[in-house]
Amino acid sequence: MQFFPDGSAPCEFAGAKLLLPGVTSANVGQLAIDLIISTLHLPCVGQLETSCLLPCAGIGAFDHLSQRVSLSLELFKCPVAQGAPVFVLQQRAPAARGCQRKYAEELARWISEAAFAEVVLIASLDANLRQDRQIAGQQINYVSSGLTAAACQELGWEQLEGGLMADLGQQQSLLPPWTLIEAFQHSSIAYTCIVAFAAEGNNAPDAMRVANAVNQYLHLLIQQQQPQPTGKHHASKSVMSSPWLAPLSWKYVYGPASSRGFY
Repeated sequence: MQFFPDGSAPCEFAGAKLLLPGVTSANVGQLAIDLIISTLHLPCVGQLETSCLLPCAGIGAFDHLSQRVSLSLELFKCPVAQGAPVFVLQQRAPAARGCQRKYAEELARWISEAAFAEVVLIASLDANLRQDRQIAGQQINYVSSGLTAAACQELGWEQLEGGLMADLGQQQSLLPPWTLIEAFQHSSIAYTCIVAFAAEGNNAPDAMRVANAVNQYLHLLIQQQQPQPTGKHHASKSVMSSPWLAPLSWKYVYGPASSRGFY
């Protein structure tokens, strides 16, 4: 895996935090990352290249980057007001068949070499996997390397049950987020995995809920001026409640609203 920065200025990763999605059920992690990038107008600072992901190229996904080609693995920088800087990695393409574990190992190696202080992984699990006591509530759980467990508990999150983790680890050992978690553990990387239960469908509300959880943990919106939609192509804010702005790429996911005359 190799990083290609945009421009000549080098990126300083040492001591920073890295936020990234796991390509999992309902794609909630990727959708939450989209909301964060769109709302904060994060600049893209480069791309990561790996043979493990399927090739992907498309039109600009965000209103503030509408003239830019979107690629498989892009890195953005979040100018936080205080604390360690945060980099945001968006993954738009899945791993090629048989390459999930190799991708996780390559990513963990790059994270270690870049000397990131902590990785925050966003993942979603099928809502059908919930136990009885998990059916109600905020649907946010966590898995961590242990160093960040106290911070997660202060936010009212519950640790994912060891029994459920063991079962899923055996059944889905070659699928994210388990491949990523395993690679982080083997590389002694400090990590926090924010896990949300979700059902396939319109997962925009799930993405907003997870983005709120990420903001609680990383304080991305603290002392940030909330940007307003710019340009006629920006997706309607009615899709999301404040403060999250849906990106350009979400505008036609479900097509235009039905005419009220039909009813």
